[in-house]
Parts: sequence; structure tokens; C-alpha cells
Amino acid sequence: MPSLDAEAVSAPKDHSGYLPVNDVPRNRETPVMSPEERARIEKELSAARDRQASAGTPVRDR
Repeated sequence: MPSLDAEAVSAPKDHSGYLPVNDVPRNRETPVMSPEERARIEKELSAARDRQASAGTPVRDR
């Protein structure tokens, strides 16, 4: 059975793994997505969903 060195079995330095409560991200300078872009993408996704639904029946599992 292989032996582990001292560093391999030592406890991690950051015990919590979570960010501090008061460490919040900065506000964005520009919006992530414009309302027009969001509407366009929603329309495209809806059209793709409708195309797939009308393409036929789904393949059954074997």
C-alpha cells in the first residue's frame, strides 16, 4: 500500500470553501443582455421548440 507524504494528509488551509458574506461582486457597468436581444433569443428558442415538437414522435428507449 503506498504511503502518503505529510502534505497529502494535512487539512486544507481554507476550511469553509465559501466566500465571505460581505464579499459581493461589483455592479456591472453594462447590462448582461438588452431587452431586445432577450426577446429575440426567446423567439428563436420558441421557434426551435415548435419545430422539434412537429418533427415527429420521439425515439423510444430500447
